[in-house]
Amino acid sequence: MLLSRFRHSITPQYLAVLSEVPLFSGLNRHELDTLNNLLHQRTYVRDEIIFDQDEEGQAIYFILSGKVRVSVEGQILSTLEAGQFFGERALLENVPRSSQVRALENCVIAVLFREDFLHLLHTYPQIASTITQHCSLRRTQYPEAEDKVAAPPLLANVNSGPGPVAWAGIIASTCLLLLIFKKILWLVVPFLLALILYYLLAPLEKKLVLAGTSRHLAAIILSGAFLVFTILVLLLVYPLVVSNAASWQAGFIHYSSGGASLAEQVLGSLQEQFSFLQSAHFGSNIYQRFTDFSEHFSDKYLGKVLTALATWLPSLLLTPIITFFMLKDGAHLRKMLGAAVPNAFFEKTLYLIHAVDQTARLYFVGLMKITLIDTILTTLGLWALGISSPLILGLIVAVLCWIPYLGPLLGFAIVALVASTDMPGNIGVIYSLAALFILIRMLDDFFFLPAIVGRSLRIHPLLTIMMFLIGEAIAGVAGLMLVIPILGVIRILGETMEIILKDTRLQARHRYSEKLRWRAATRDLER
Repeated sequence: MLLSRFRHSITPQYLAVLSEVPLFSGLNRHELDTLNNLLHQRTYVRDEIIFDQDEEGQAIYFILSGKVRVSVEGQILSTLEAGQFFGERALLENVPRSSQVRALENCVIAVLFREDFLHLLHTYPQIASTITQHCSLRRTQYPEAEDKVAAPPLLANVNSGPGPVAWAGIIASTCLLLLIFKKILWLVVPFLLALILYYLLAPLEKKLVLAGTSRHLAAIILSGAFLVFTILVLLLVYPLVVSNAASWQAGFIHYSSGGASLAEQVLGSLQEQFSFLQSAHFGSNIYQRFTDFSEHFSDKYLGKVLTALATWLPSLLLTPIITFFMLKDGAHLRKMLGAAVPNAFFEKTLYLIHAVDQTARLYFVGLMKITLIDTILTTLGLWALGISSPLILGLIVAVLCWIPYLGPLLGFAIVALVASTDMPGNIGVIYSLAALFILIRMLDDFFFLPAIVGRSLRIHPLLTIMMFLIGEAIAGVAGLMLVIPILGVIRILGETMEIILKDTRLQARHRYSEKLRWRAATRDLER
């Protein structure tokens, strides 16, 4: 008897409540559990406004208990009760709310954000069909809502950008975060790597969950696979590094000598053209300096480099662990953030969370796509020019381009060293390399970046240059790499907060809701 009780699992209460909603009655337990991870549960007291007429719709509402009243300009259209839903038209047709919805009694409502709702419709056609029929029926029953002229949505002027005060706060907050991140760089770097990995693995996790795998198991499978892959790569690479260390050292000296010869050749031609460089002895003994640096590199610098790598290794091992918890608990984190916000600001908070997530996703996933494209283009260009090891050099150059401005210059210097050694005295190939790098940078800036990353950051080029200089001054190379994504996220936070703080209707609704809750809590205290 006892074992049989364990065999038949008891349906949790939250799933039992969801299954009573007619729209979700055809979903199995796993599908209900997946849906519950996307739903935000809210409580509304009697007479509290759920959303207003003419405001932008960011969510659909499912009544779990209680009743609500739908009205247009004070005229009552209908009363909805447990099991019914509302707010779908604004999401399906991308129009403002056509009516006001107010709680007739204390209600518990499940809220689904716009993007999650549209994904739900795409995943479950039967739900999409039911909601479409429901919308058509409402249009027939309540033509008053159809005749109403829609006002501009509240967040429609998001593209106009924040004001001067908001921009001052955005820039100051970005600088403060860079200063903080500089102090905890050992944690920021694995977190950023985990964020990139999370965005790359999230589509696979979604497919596993839709196939019937639990979110917890999907997170274990994906993060575990990445960890195993990383360990295998390290086990394969380590013997290769040890066995080839001496030859790589000799190769480094060889290519440094070729670079020194190229530098002397270029400087010599410059001195012939400009007499003042001869008197300044610019570049004298440059070959000897390059040779001394390359020959004594292992003695003076290699130990420091290996020590720095060993110091960073424990920190980098946090990456798969952080990725696992992002995959496993990302939905719970969003629900926790939403639960901390008052009802009046809840839809704007959903928009804010989605906008920040979308900005980070576009930036980091776009960065990986552009890295792949740059690797392919650089490899093909180097191969066409006859440079040795084009694939390895192409990958190095693409990764170095993560560092704005300085990265491409460093990548060009490395490739020029190899080219000057493989083809000594051939200045033409250096000019060809410069043309190749300029062409790839122009393709990145004017075609690939707008097409892949888009204009989600919406940062003026002059401000971008200024923030690069500020980021480098505050946190060095790390500041150069972090300043733009941080500025993009802080910008979204700033402009959304500005919209909320300037919206007097939202502020009034919040104060009114607090009065209603206080009145309900103290109703029987004076008896």
